[in-house]
Amino acid sequence: MRQRVKTTFALVVAIALALGVARVDAFETLTSRLAAMGSKSDFMSTFTDLALSVERRVDGAIEKVWSEILERFHPFVIAGPLTFAYHELVYFGAWMPWLAMDRFEYFQKWKIQREKRPSAEMVMKCVVKLLKSHVFVQLPMQMMFYFVAPYFGFSLALEALPKSRDFLWQIPVFFVIEDFYFYWIHRFLHHKRVYKYVHKVHHEHKYPFGIAAEYAHPVETFFLGIGTLLGPLFFAKHMVTLWVWLFFRLLETVEDHSGYDVPWNPTNLIPFWGGAVHHDFHHKTFEGPYSSVFTWCDWMFGTDKEFRAHQAKLRGGKESWAYPAVFRGAPNDQALAETRATTKKLD
Repeated sequence: MRQRVKTTFALVVAIALALGVARVDAFETLTSRLAAMGSKSDFMSTFTDLALSVERRVDGAIEKVWSEILERFHPFVIAGPLTFAYHELVYFGAWMPWLAMDRFEYFQKWKIQREKRPSAEMVMKCVVKLLKSHVFVQLPMQMMFYFVAPYFGFSLALEALPKSRDFLWQIPVFFVIEDFYFYWIHRFLHHKRVYKYVHKVHHEHKYPFGIAAEYAHPVETFFLGIGTLLGPLFFAKHMVTLWVWLFFRLLETVEDHSGYDVPWNPTNLIPFWGGAVHHDFHHKTFEGPYSSVFTWCDWMFGTDKEFRAHQAKLRGGKESWAYPAVFRGAPNDQALAETRATTKKLD
């Protein structure tokens, strides 16, 4: 077991460092090669010019918006209240599509726990408690970040703005770091001597819904929040990068708790992405899998056995040959039965 932990930790660090070291050099090498190829191909030349043009436009837009923000607000306000307001806007905005799905019968065929639906009273109770937690726990943490960030070389300065190309490697690295950190903290919170004091709050919802993603005990909010900040603190060092990262991180965690496995979700194309299928099973059974984003930690440490058996059932009794990179079966038992019935008719 210890050897597995060491191996996985080394793997995570290696991936993060490799992606980090390769960041700008890899992009510049790619663009220079494309430019060289462009001399032989009009198509490649056009593609390269387009990519660089888009990058310049995005960088210019970021610089313009950030310049206006710096002119209007004190750095403390940007790092604290403004970032908090941004968080609320993205978080509740990310919930809206999933909330809309709950109102239409058409989407229920992709509901993972099809027989379970949160009541209006349950949702309202969650929202009220969540807002209290955000105001009295997350907002103070965000205020404190202003004083802690400089010790890590974190900046809000206009001249230190990151290039948009950096986001292409930073966001994946942040997901890898957060996922590994989350796995071990989350697994610890499920220890029988700890669970009832902290993590039990989050598991009040056996069939999760999007807004319940951050519904948790203050202690859990604090320690899991650290995992979200680790990547930016070590590999980014600018508030703009943190905002970009928060956008994707909040979309991901709301999706995980959405309760839906829709076929057109772009994240279905990402290998090892756990998504709502992975995390919904955790809420239903209270045991593994424990990861927040990917499937590999649970696979590596053997905390996905029940999940694998369940997914095999939803695939008609056969596990995916590409597990854990690809694993999804039907969203639920009823969907599997309907698929089989349709297949029979076609035969």
